Amino acid sequence: MYEGEWLDDKAHGIGSYTHTDGAKYEGTWKDDKQDGLGKETWPDRACYEGSYKQGKKSGKGKFKWADGSEYEGSFMDNNIHGKGIYTWNDKRQYMGDWKNNKMDGEGTFIWPDQRKYIGQYKDDKKEGVGVFEW
Repeated sequence: MYEGEWLDDKAHGIGSYTHTDGAKYEGTWKDDKQDGLGKETWPDRACYEGSYKQGKKSGKGKFKWADGSEYEGSFMDNNIHGKGIYTWNDKRQYMGDWKNNKMDGEGTFIWPDQRKYIGQYKDDKKEGVGVFEW
């Protein structure tokens, strides 16, 4: 169900949409698509708050998963993409470059016991030059 502003028979402006499965989006719309700032929540308590473009997470935002993991940074076409910080629910953390939901480029990975890798990643794996400290 959509409730909010309309233009030319399309959701446009501020509004909220609740899906039959309980997922909900509240924020700005353009031409029947999420566009601008908004917040999306799911029944499992996962949520995303940030920018949308043409119906997809795009720009800066923060995603929190039901298991307590979270990511804050850049998104593109619904993917983690660009610079950002991902913190797993066991307190491991990666700060750096992302490409299509994978660590890719320069970054720093820190474990809860303070081990640390600073260097290059490719397709979610350490690759290239880097330093591992423990």
